[in-house]
Amino acid sequence: MILVKDLNKSFNSNHVLKGISLEVETGKVVAIIGPSGSGKSTLIRTINLLEIPDEGSIFIDDKQVQFERKKKISRADKELCGIRTEVGMVFQGFNLFPHKTVIENVMEGPIVVRKYSKEKAMQIGRENLKKVGLSEKENAYPNQLSGGQQQRVAIARALSMEPKAILFDEPTSALDPELVGEVLAVMKQLANEGMTMVVVTHEMNFAKNVADVVVFMEDGKIVEQGPPEQIFDAPESDRLKQFLARLEI
Repeated sequence: MILVKDLNKSFNSNHVLKGISLEVETGKVVAIIGPSGSGKSTLIRTINLLEIPDEGSIFIDDKQVQFERKKKISRADKELCGIRTEVGMVFQGFNLFPHKTVIENVMEGPIVVRKYSKEKAMQIGRENLKKVGLSEKENAYPNQLSGGQQQRVAIARALSMEPKAILFDEPTSALDPELVGEVLAVMKQLANEGMTMVVVTHEMNFAKNVADVVVFMEDGKIVEQGPPEQIFDAPESDRLKQFLARLEI
C-alpha cells in the first residue's frame, strides 16, 4: 500500500531523514517508535507531502507520487489532492474548524475534495461518527467536546474521505491520560477492520498489542524493525535495548 525508498529530508543544515526505506502492506498496522527528535513525525509528513523530500521515492498503491524537490506545494495542487484523498492524516492537535459543528467538520473534506453531494457526505459522516461513538455529538461544536472526543471526530473526518490508509502523528500526545484509552480503542477497532495504518506513537502497549510491524527510529534512521514480539521481547540492537529499558515495559 505504501512504499518509500531512500527518503532524505533536511531543514537547513539539520539532516532529519537519512535514507529511509519502509514498506507498509495493505491491511497492516505499522507503529513507529523512538526518542523525540528521531524523525518519526517528519517521515509520515513526507508520505502525505506535508513536507517535500529532498531525495527518494514514494509509492501509494503501486503508483509513484510525483513531486518536485525544494518546491512548496499549494493546497490546490492536483497531485497533492490525489495523495490526501488516498491517504488520510490524524494529527497531534485536532485541527477542527471551531466555527463548524462536528458533522460539518466531518463533511468538509468529502464535499470540497471528493466533490460529494451534501447528502452523500452527511450519510458517510454520520456512519463514521457512529463508528467512533459520537453520533449524539454531531451538532456540537469542538469547544463543547473533550480532547478525546475531538480526536475521535478527527478520526471520523479522516475516515470520511474513504482513504486507502491513514497516518497518525502521535494522536494521543495532546490528551489527558484518562482520555487516551478512548482514542486507542477506536484505533484498535480500525486495525481489526483491516484499515492500513501508520502510527507514530509513544503508547508502547498499543504498538506491542495492535501493530503488525514495529519500526524503531533514531537520528533519522530506521535502527530496527520487525514484528512486536521481536522488537519488544528480543531486540537485536543495543540502542533499542537501551530505549526499552528506560521505558520499563
